[in-house]
Amino acid sequence: MTSGTTVVVGAAHGIGAAIARRVARETWTSKLIIAGISDAPMHSLASELRRDDLPVEVVHVDLADQSSIAALVAATGEAERVAIAAGIYTSAPALETTREQIESVMAINLFGVFFTAQGYSREMISRRSGSIVAIGSISGRFPRMGQVAYGAAKAGMRQALRILALETVPLGVRINVVSPGPTETEMMHKLMADHPDLKNLAAGNLDSFRPAVPDANVGRPEQVAAAAAFLLSPDSAHIAFHDLYIDGGETLGI
Repeated sequence: MTSGTTVVVGAAHGIGAAIARRVARETWTSKLIIAGISDAPMHSLASELRRDDLPVEVVHVDLADQSSIAALVAATGEAERVAIAAGIYTSAPALETTREQIESVMAINLFGVFFTAQGYSREMISRRSGSIVAIGSISGRFPRMGQVAYGAAKAGMRQALRILALETVPLGVRINVVSPGPTETEMMHKLMADHPDLKNLAAGNLDSFRPAVPDANVGRPEQVAAAAAFLLSPDSAHIAFHDLYIDGGETLGI
């Protein structure tokens, strides 16, 4: 797999924007496409990253809309590498969580991510070459209070992509997941409602069954982006359906 087009879905903010900035520097990205639902931030990011030797395009996509996903894939099917960082977060006690809340999160974090990966996989199989990385969460493996919808969606996404990876890796497509722990993004600040500051979040909370982060830090989007870039790159050519935790050791390697 040589240099070619890299697509970052969910590139407007947070981890997605950090991934776009990182892959824009890689020699294997000769063209960058940033896609998502928030047009103004994406156009601003595109202006920041665009260079004479790096064309950058913006494509609007709504991962809750199957036809929008299909249009994105049709317009950018030449992509050799795709990072899918789009996602939404909601929190509610399990006894109060509604079907509507779960369905709204599933629509993007599970169905949207999976069908985006499926669509690009079909294009990549025709060339027998391609790499896809999706952003998961340690919440998909470890229970978190108040995260029924988010945790279930991330768990489902992880398993769905691992099965897709199992079926497509013999055909030249590698699919992997990067699962961050607490990471300093706009989404994480919704989680911060239960914690007075970042130090408290990293220290853990017995009342919420949240363990301390062993390295005593909350992650940064750039750290997650570096892991995603590695899994997209030729350096990871022998890695498939792996789930890489970026959590400062919070999950104790389990």
